[in-house]
Amino acid sequence: MRLLTIIFLTLSILITGQVQAQKLSKQEKKELKAKLKNYKQNPNQLLSLEDDLDHYRQENQQLQAQMAQVQAEANRKDSKVASLQQEVDQLNMSLRTAQESIRQLNNDQATASKGPDMSGLVFRVQIGAYGKTNVPANLDKDNDNMDLEVVDGLQKIIIGMFRDMNEADQLRAHMQKIGIKDAWVVPYRDGVRITMEEAKQLMGSGM
Repeated sequence: MRLLTIIFLTLSILITGQVQAQKLSKQEKKELKAKLKNYKQNPNQLLSLEDDLDHYRQENQQLQAQMAQVQAEANRKDSKVASLQQEVDQLNMSLRTAQESIRQLNNDQATASKGPDMSGLVFRVQIGAYGKTNVPANLDKDNDNMDLEVVDGLQKIIIGMFRDMNEADQLRAHMQKIGIKDAWVVPYRDGVRITMEEAKQLMGSGM
């Protein structure tokens, strides 16, 4: 009975506070007072109300626990997504590095396939010109620093490539020292053979 009294007093305070806190119409005030009177006359309804309140509290606790689980799961998924995004970023970086390596390799191969740079003034060393005893053409490999030229029926063997005539002359001297007497420096301009006089004129002009 004491519990019912406490519940009744509590409801009275709540209802009275609600009436005072809000500007209720006469009809609303009347309805609230009727509910209070009904609870006073029917204590069992107060007990039922308390049971309902306990039930709602338990449901609220369960919902709070479920929400905590859902939030924990959401946090776990967010962490997984962040980890996957980091892996994707790393893979993209590796892909870009690989693409750059492939691009550089293609450029290197393209440059190699073009052969030596013969643009401008270049000095090379001819070590022989033969009419009958020719070097097989298949021995003239790309980028082996040796070329075979055929001019007026003579096969000429050309080695080295220098921008400085003095360096080409050092190679000529070395070839003669090891026994290749027919070795001399030959100039080229943009891949076309020219005379030494023309080469000296170009050097004098500052080319």
